[in-house]
Amino acid sequence: MRKIYLHGYLAEFGKVHEMEVQTAAEAVRALGVCIPGFFERLREGSYNIVVGKKRSSGRSLSEDDLGEITLGRQDLHIMPAIAGRKRGGLLKAILGVVLVGAAIFGGLAAGGLGASFLGTSFTYGNVAMFGAALALAGVSQLLAPSDKKDDKDDSSFTTSGPGNTYEQGGAIPLVYGEVVTGGIMVSAGVDIEKLK
Repeated sequence: MRKIYLHGYLAEFGKVHEMEVQTAAEAVRALGVCIPGFFERLREGSYNIVVGKKRSSGRSLSEDDLGEITLGRQDLHIMPAIAGRKRGGLLKAILGVVLVGAAIFGGLAAGGLGASFLGTSFTYGNVAMFGAALALAGVSQLLAPSDKKDDKDDSSFTTSGPGNTYEQGGAIPLVYGEVVTGGIMVSAGVDIEKLK
């Protein structure tokens, strides 16, 4: 039997469940069948699934790993995902507000703190300006969407070659003379024929 821990507001369905499951996907299906309203609650948010004895030191599973990785003897933790993680905007905003507060309420202390660390003296105005800039940068980072880089390898055995690293929309170089580099595929076509 495997222990499945529900954290956060999922704990209203019970904090610990013991079930005989092999993967995280099986565990979620089993919980949904056994607990009325569990699937509806899952659809309302985003979740992190961690495999291990402790949720802080376990292995976080990606969406692709849910049905593929067997759990072995390890426990499973399902917890709500924290919004805004891995971008650092919230931490910057909080640190900026703390710096502004330190500059306003402890002007001399903030200046002395800067002088002791950096070997120069700062006025409380400098610390307040830095804190305000840091807070605004953190807020803008929280509001602006981050670009998602596609980590998928788009190579093919028919089109990949040396130095073929251009993507759609890239510039096509014009070279005169002998060229000892890889080429760029400008256009390609595929025909499908039935072999006899």
